[in-house]
Amino acid sequence: MVEYKGSDNISNINDLKIGINQLLDRKFPNIDIHNEKIEQGFEEPCFFIKILSSGQNKELNRRYNKNISFDIHYFSEKEDVNSDCLSMADKLYEVLEYVQVGNSLYRANKMTHEVIDGVLHFFLQFNYKVIKQIEESPKMQALDKEVITKNG
Repeated sequence: MVEYKGSDNISNINDLKIGINQLLDRKFPNIDIHNEKIEQGFEEPCFFIKILSSGQNKELNRRYNKNISFDIHYFSEKEDVNSDCLSMADKLYEVLEYVQVGNSLYRANKMTHEVIDGVLHFFLQFNYKVIKQIEESPKMQALDKEVITKNG
């Protein structure tokens, strides 16, 4: 049996997504958050959290470097959409720098943003290390041996 553990004990990609969701919900309690898909006729303002990509690179022995990229959409309800989106981008740079998952803090990097067709796209990436733990099989017990000689 193989499982991935590190000092962070993150079990899967969704844990980080849930951490982002909880942080946005705490900092912006009056803004709805969508995770799977945005239904037609949704109400603004709202966030949509999308995983863009994730990957894993093998390092030494059982160590791996994982990375996950997110695109957080923000839909504004204001008349001056671009101004509101830029203001929200400034807030997200500060709010999303550290995301808590369990007892660990994950630092976002490669944070960028752009406003496309009146929607803020806030991009961020998380890189972290994991160690593959392999369930140990029982070690061999002591071996009794009998020596037989030719003379006897």
